[in-house]
Amino acid sequence: MSGTKTRGSELLQHRWTEKDLQHLLDIDHPGAKLVEFFPKGIPAPDGGWGTWQVNRDALAELIKKLLSADRIPGIHVFPKGIPFPDVFDVVFEAGSIRTH
Repeated sequence: MSGTKTRGSELLQHRWTEKDLQHLLDIDHPGAKLVEFFPKGIPAPDGGWGTWQVNRDALAELIKKLLSADRIPGIHVFPKGIPFPDVFDVVFEAGSIRTH
């Protein structure tokens, strides 16, 4: 043994890396806008959460892109608009912050 202690965040890197998070944030989809992101794990990010705002026509394709990725985050979809939703918040959790 080298005598250095392994950090907990280093053990999680095989699940989600900074590169995996960047790939998730770089999803470019017409009609979707990343409005917030909070990384988890400093100095070595190993997860995080954020929100995309998506119009109704783009929602299905964004979810399809997320489900076809190598790393699939947990997602929650919240409709906005009365009487018919016209915008959706797609909230994601990835890596060590994921609760489900």
